[in-house]
Amino acid sequence: MSLPRYQVIQNAYLVNDLDEAVRRLNRQAGYGPWLMLRHVELPRVWYRGEPAVIDMSGAFTQAGDVQIELIQVHSDGPSCYRDIYPVGKEGFHHTAMFVPDYEKAYAAFEAAGCPCAQLFELPDGGVAAYMDTSAVNGHMIEIYKESQGIRALYSMVREFCESHPPDAVMDGGTVASIMT
Repeated sequence: MSLPRYQVIQNAYLVNDLDEAVRRLNRQAGYGPWLMLRHVELPRVWYRGEPAVIDMSGAFTQAGDVQIELIQVHSDGPSCYRDIYPVGKEGFHHTAMFVPDYEKAYAAFEAAGCPCAQLFELPDGGVAAYMDTSAVNGHMIEIYKESQGIRALYSMVREFCESHPPDAVMDGGTVASIMT
């Protein structure tokens, strides 16, 4: 069975040092401006079906229609991020996609042999699921259950990038303040 296909809206990379990665990508690749969310707080997290705790920070910018996300994991516990890269390693981690029917997409990935590696409940009640497609394509795929909060985050990043110079870096506040 083949993987479901949806439009890619985000490419995400795991990095060891978020601030250094933002500076490097701005200087060497021209990516920016960057919106930073430090120590993201999420109501509930599950890793491979079990309750989990994760401490992570993210930086966001746009590359045309595709959002770029950088993720730094601060916690040591198991996570979908460490499934791909052990501590000290970094690189491409996942693509993200809005799906028209979350339950159908989730079931289709599972039926294709790509189980949910990590599930995040978002502050507005939305859900982000990392489907473990790494055996097929070398990275995970994140799918979103439709919510105003996740749409607000994407809109905020796009608007920020349209209204700030490429070298700007700004604290975006908290995920809860954006998504609720």
